[in-house]
Amino acid sequence: MKRLLLLPVLFVIFLSVSCQLTQEYHFNKDLSGSYSFEMKMGDFLNMMQSMDTSGNFESTMDTLDKSFDMIMQKYGDAGAKNVKAGWKDDKTTLYVKFDFTSPDDLNSIFLKSSEGSGFDFFGGKSGGAASFSHKGKRRLSMDFPELDDSISTKDFASVKDYISVETIFSFDRRIKSISNKNAEISADGKSFKFSGKADDFLNKDYSMDTDVKLRFK
Repeated sequence: MKRLLLLPVLFVIFLSVSCQLTQEYHFNKDLSGSYSFEMKMGDFLNMMQSMDTSGNFESTMDTLDKSFDMIMQKYGDAGAKNVKAGWKDDKTTLYVKFDFTSPDDLNSIFLKSSEGSGFDFFGGKSGGAASFSHKGKRRLSMDFPELDDSISTKDFASVKDYISVETIFSFDRRIKSISNKNAEISADGKSFKFSGKADDFLNKDYSMDTDVKLRFK
């Protein structure tokens, strides 16, 4: 399992033109935590509105607004707690966030939320969403799905240079070690991230699989 796609909400890829995608997994000391996803869409929305001559922009925005309730229900039904979805930053940033009780709970939420719905952005041979496992409270492994063989970089050729991607993993403890050299550890030692253009993440040799060891404090 080598690569990460993003939150399993299918429609984001159709809107990801000149956008910044950010997701964060935060783990508390007991490995409960929260997940958040944000997509900054200001440039895209301005472009779309300026080109609209038939009123389709308002219709598209209404459709997006209505989709938030569906997203919250889907993740809530999958077991996520405190699910929120909507707009922020003057309605230019789309966000989804929820809480989970353990890495196993997070695995279950991603799996159940993608079953039988358009939320399954990982389908086909990718094998589902990211998988997390742990040994005790200070060792965590992250295994991300490979890109489906039916999806190639050619499918993203027109937009990949305009999509910035950042995935953050943060903790209440300091990091002792991580296995992935692609990761950048923060100055306080409590988080690491993968960042770059979409093209980086679509590279077949790029991996986000990581084993993390945490300190006692």
